[in-house]
Amino acid sequence: MLDVLRRNAGSWAIKIILGFIAITFIWWGVGTYSERGRDVAATVGGENISMADLSEAAAGLEKTYRDVYGGAFTPEMAKALNFRKQALDTLIQRSILLAEARKLGLAASDAEVQGEIAADPAFQANGQFSEERYRSLLAYNRITTANYEAAKRQDITLKKIEGLLAADARVPESEARDLFTLTSRKVRLLVVTADPEKMKGVPSPADGEISANYAQAKESYRVPARVKLLAARFEPGHFARNASATEEEIRSFHEGNADRFRTEERRLVSQIYLPYTRKDKEAVGKKAAEILIEAGKGKDDFERLAKKHSRMKPGETWLRRTEARPEVDHALFSAAVDSVAGPIDVGGGFLLVRVNQIRFPENLPLSQVRDRVAALLQHEKGKDLAVIKAYEAHAKAAASKDLKGACAPYGITPSETGWTSGDTKGDAVPPAVLQEALLLPVREIGPVKTVGDVHYLFQVVAKEDSRIPALSEVREKIASVVLREKKRAAALSEQEKILAGAKTAAELELKARKAGLSVTATGFFPPLSGPYPESVPETGDIRKILLSLSKKAPVYGKIMESAGRFLALAFVDELRPDEKEWAAKKEGFLRAVAEQKKSQLIEAFIAFRRAQAKVEINPEALK
Repeated sequence: MLDVLRRNAGSWAIKIILGFIAITFIWWGVGTYSERGRDVAATVGGENISMADLSEAAAGLEKTYRDVYGGAFTPEMAKALNFRKQALDTLIQRSILLAEARKLGLAASDAEVQGEIAADPAFQANGQFSEERYRSLLAYNRITTANYEAAKRQDITLKKIEGLLAADARVPESEARDLFTLTSRKVRLLVVTADPEKMKGVPSPADGEISANYAQAKESYRVPARVKLLAARFEPGHFARNASATEEEIRSFHEGNADRFRTEERRLVSQIYLPYTRKDKEAVGKKAAEILIEAGKGKDDFERLAKKHSRMKPGETWLRRTEARPEVDHALFSAAVDSVAGPIDVGGGFLLVRVNQIRFPENLPLSQVRDRVAALLQHEKGKDLAVIKAYEAHAKAAASKDLKGACAPYGITPSETGWTSGDTKGDAVPPAVLQEALLLPVREIGPVKTVGDVHYLFQVVAKEDSRIPALSEVREKIASVVLREKKRAAALSEQEKILAGAKTAAELELKARKAGLSVTATGFFPPLSGPYPESVPETGDIRKILLSLSKKAPVYGKIMESAGRFLALAFVDELRPDEKEWAAKKEGFLRAVAEQKKSQLIEAFIAFRRAQAKVEINPEALK
């Protein structure tokens, strides 16, 4: 779910966005909690975090994700991310760390705050800090300079306390080497598969077995209640065709919905694109920074440099915000006219963008959008008429029990569904209608059910209650179930025989081939990180299982089940990283391990202090 952030984590646009996440976390630290009284989300060692501050922090997080993901952001993502819990956890952690910093006398000086802000590329124009850009960018994001600087002061203080807590994060090289060997090691396995569907010689179920299964599990064969319906759809489109709008209505709708008839902000830009490879990225980045200084002197200089250095066609292009790449969007649309944004890492290259002209959003006159206004107004009228006519027809149908006759004056012909119980894909009516219909007697007219802009009228034509079928009706189905169970038992029994007594992969393979079971030898793969071969199931404990296999303990002593098949695993061989590979990757690996240890130390400290600080959370805060 975080792949968008990860892919773009190096771009200035994403860094700016993520930087503003921190801003949302400062409000709890200022203001008068006593005035808010009962509005407390959590208490950390006597300090309150208010509901208002939590809501603001959570809203800031959600806005950030919406800005990054755009149309790809879904309600399911929002639910999974649980912004209120994330925000509250962060507020609590910051409170604990800042309290510790105060105890130790750690703080950020004015010079440190000013230096951090001045060094931020987001606030620079032509490679130099721009007071105008700094203030305009904060204003654009509705953040005051005082609040931003307070947040920056907290961030610097947090870095100091985190650095102090993680001072012992260095990992001995010998320990790192062992860990590198473990994580880089690759293994090859033998996989024996017993597939129930391929078991031979399993006898067909006897009558007694079928009867016994029916007696024990007859409830599982229950047929759900089902209905046949006569259903009518009252849709806006049907009524919009005959709806008309007066000039006065069109004019009034245009004036009352001006925000729906606006142009997008557009910017006329020139660009310099410098591609890079993994090897020369740093050098190209330095070159882009050098070009930026010259490119910022004026339009002529920018165009001259574009012709000389850019790997894209020179010239000017009009861009809307929706057309700009995510990593370019924020930096470009916060830049002033005649300024240069960049260098922006767009993945595979650095981009310098000059803003030559800006056309701000404008309300479009009625003369330009009259047809669009008329169509929208017609649709709105269709929506209103669909509601009104649906309830008019419902009143007539409820009185006469004649749904077809009640709908006829409106040009709507109800259609009859087949038998349905609400669990069939492609049903002609939505689940809300079926659920209501299952509660009604035959010939009854149900209430109007609205799904989206469509209003459903329906009548129960026929109905069957839920029942347990006779054995004769489900005999074939039960026979299939019993046979499947017998094959499953046979496959498991065969695999148990194969595994019993096998001490090596060779012994396991020999016994499996004699029994006619499938035997697969995998290629080499890393057991800790994967990806795994298709024959190796990615179960919850698979990493632990694979780590337990070695030359000394080659056969895993338990049978695994995956996709209805029974598997036995055995170690065949391994590849360990050599000294050359370790030397090439050592520096980066040591940094990564140290960073991981640093995070663990900080998390452990926060957990320790959290227990001491007596953190109390209001259950209402996370609702």
